[in-house]
Amino acid sequence: MPVHQLQRQVFEISRAAEYFTVRELQAQTGQLEKNFAHVVLKELVDNALDACETARVKPEITIEISSLDTLKIAVGDNGPGLPPETVQRVLNFATRTSDKAAYRSPSRGAQGNALKTIFGIPTALGSLEPVIIESQGIRHTLRTWIDPAGNPQIDHQQRNCTCQGTRVAVTLPGRELIFSPDSWVKSFALFNPHALVNFCNFQNGSEHANRNEGENRKIYHPSVDFPGRWRKWLPTDLTSVYWYDTDSIKRLVFSHIGASRNGGRDLTLRDFVRQFRGLSGTAKAKAACDELPKISRLSDFASNESLVEDLLEAMRRQSTPPSPHMLGVVGENHLLQCFSDWFGVKRHWYRKIAGLVGDIPFVFEVLLAETGRPGDLYHGVNFSPTYDDPLEGNPLHSPEFNAHGFRNFLNNGHASPIDSDEHGAPRIAAAIHLVCPALEFLDRGKTRLKIPGSMAEAISKALWAAVKNFYKEGEARRRDAAKAQRASYNRLAQHRHSEWTQKDAVFEVLSEAIATATGNGQYPVSARNLYYQVRPLLQDYTSKELDYNYFSQNLLIEYQKQHGAIQGLYYDPRGVLYEPHSGKAIPLGTREVEGYQFPEWLYNKVLYMEKKGLWPILEAARLAERYDLAVIATEGYASEAVRLLLDNASRLQGCQLFVLHDADPHGYNIARTLQEETRRMPGYQVEVIDLGLQLEEALDLGLQTERFTRKNDLPTGLRLSKIEEEYFRGQFQGRKSWVCQRVELNAFSAPALVTYIERKLKAAGALGKVVPPEDHLVPQAEDIFRDQVDDIVDRLITRLLPLEAMKRKVRASLEPDFALTRSCIEQTFEKDPAISWRKALQQDYREQLSKREAEISDLIGRHIHRTRGKDGWDDEQI
Repeated sequence: MPVHQLQRQVFEISRAAEYFTVRELQAQTGQLEKNFAHVVLKELVDNALDACETARVKPEITIEISSLDTLKIAVGDNGPGLPPETVQRVLNFATRTSDKAAYRSPSRGAQGNALKTIFGIPTALGSLEPVIIESQGIRHTLRTWIDPAGNPQIDHQQRNCTCQGTRVAVTLPGRELIFSPDSWVKSFALFNPHALVNFCNFQNGSEHANRNEGENRKIYHPSVDFPGRWRKWLPTDLTSVYWYDTDSIKRLVFSHIGASRNGGRDLTLRDFVRQFRGLSGTAKAKAACDELPKISRLSDFASNESLVEDLLEAMRRQSTPPSPHMLGVVGENHLLQCFSDWFGVKRHWYRKIAGLVGDIPFVFEVLLAETGRPGDLYHGVNFSPTYDDPLEGNPLHSPEFNAHGFRNFLNNGHASPIDSDEHGAPRIAAAIHLVCPALEFLDRGKTRLKIPGSMAEAISKALWAAVKNFYKEGEARRRDAAKAQRASYNRLAQHRHSEWTQKDAVFEVLSEAIATATGNGQYPVSARNLYYQVRPLLQDYTSKELDYNYFSQNLLIEYQKQHGAIQGLYYDPRGVLYEPHSGKAIPLGTREVEGYQFPEWLYNKVLYMEKKGLWPILEAARLAERYDLAVIATEGYASEAVRLLLDNASRLQGCQLFVLHDADPHGYNIARTLQEETRRMPGYQVEVIDLGLQLEEALDLGLQTERFTRKNDLPTGLRLSKIEEEYFRGQFQGRKSWVCQRVELNAFSAPALVTYIERKLKAAGALGKVVPPEDHLVPQAEDIFRDQVDDIVDRLITRLLPLEAMKRKVRASLEPDFALTRSCIEQTFEKDPAISWRKALQQDYREQLSKREAEISDLIGRHIHRTRGKDGWDDEQI
């Protein structure tokens, strides 16, 4: 007999599907999934502004937001409209469609994939609603999805409509998305003085519901004439050859060659040269071209790639670098007018600096204002707001302090609108704006920059000129506060000599407080509840306020050493253990940890993280699942419950323990003390691998430092390097007060934090994924196989038997007298008053039905017999 063999088909799997996955979209946009609504809004508005500027019309941008169960974002403009053929090209997810990506210019965006991500985001988030584009008399209704083979499918419907410009509407699921459109709309208006921005926010979810127009509509008017006296670089302006290096000019040339191979025009060398600023004239273009006699059309470079560099030099010889001032600025008047309207300006400082880095021009402007109402922080690049501080991680210097990034500079300069908790500090609004045609971005979302040293120096001077008055006033407030604190301390010291010590007072009243809190031992009591019973009893002994941490972590421990354990005392949960794969989150209190059973073969690593606010980032990256890693997310030092959990985990064979912490004295001390015994847990000792941030490492990574005030001596037992001593010891400001510097884990961007942790785990020799040994694996495999078979059998039996009809017949035969329901419940309450009415009914019916099981079995058997018939089931039925 012939042997049949499988002839395998070679399949091509489309990479285009990556536009429709959350993970790839996060990589392409540089933003976490929760920020995707901001991505949609920013990209649509940037495109709308560019379209109007290309047509040289004053931009009129309409932003409509509707939120109820879903989030609808629509952006319209008064530009020339998006041609149908451009819509078709954008729907080709195998390529990037852009008129910016290959050019070097001070443009709002140059990813080459922005509009494609707008189509992919709704699908990736699970939205079934289409993307709607209305332009040039056509309404495009676009639905996208991924088929089982992983290929994108597109349903593109078109019909006629009446419209002006372009309007794009996107619908997203509203759940778990962070969205603050008001702040973004203000940013667009702030960095585009030539644009009218019309903002409609329909929070009731309907664009047509009755509403107060004034409450839902805001209009931000332009403050300059455009086109007119005010000038910025436009998308249609010629770029300068001085903005390109060898690699970027090659990219542009070969992008043209690629376009010609796909049916576009193969440009002559002269036509290409005349596209650059200063070379549009015939004579200069001819002179540049004459230096390359072998090249007549751009396609000739395909076999002469090395001549592209010669072309660049020839074009430079025939032109001059453009002035930085042609880039344009927002300007002091517009920034000040916006801040005055929004916050009420009392005084302000504006600085602008223009310069060259080599032949690359840049303009930087900053405005700081003291305001009557709470201000905000704004940052923009090339007339577009950014997701975060674009200078983050770049070293900036002033005569008084050093900083990393704009936000850190404001913090150190006592001029932050959003991060200051300083008593008596003024309300502040701040804005920075950088324009440059050749910026190096560190993320694909075009937010974080790496700027050259000379540009950083110029920006630092401008920032210091704007900040220095706030800095001097802030330092004066700091000195006054230290002086007042010393005076207050002296007054309290004089008064305390006649009072009880706090320890003696607490020990005096504690037995009475315990009896009250526990009902004389009838109930358990948490340390915090006991604290609230102690506080009022202290008033007759001392006027000093009792600190909870001192009470719970020191006094209670010492009291129990002297008087024995307090029966029923427990500590509230502090922190959460997140298990991988199971989805369980276990609060870490003493009672919860004592009852926790470590699951078999679920994880072999535990990470203690002192910043619980970072857990959502690790969760989004699925770090726990990918590394079979349980995560303890808490704040600060480990509680007794956490130590007990780590002690138990360390006893598990092969379980590794890790700690992640800030680069500051407490972070270092958390890593140290996590491994050592305490007064409450003598004999405790576990091995913990330190993945925490080290200061020198943080500075090498360019992470921003943060100033903080230290009130206590540095923890004993820390071994610090010279630079750590300098940063952590700080400058003495008065009695027990030092101003120090640290670097927190929060200084990482989300992607950078995930990369950092993964690199650290690898360097520490983290164990691989969990797989049980053979003696456990085989029984586990048998159980899983049995469960799968049981599920299939249950499903097939359900298909073969009309179970619902059978259940209805059995219920009809057994139905009780429901008129007696209330009396049954009340009789059960008499036996057990703690039971609910539902449980009472369930218990009563269970007892009644258990007495009639034989009757039920007979009913079911007869029904199955009738269903099966005399000939039984055949294979087709099964």
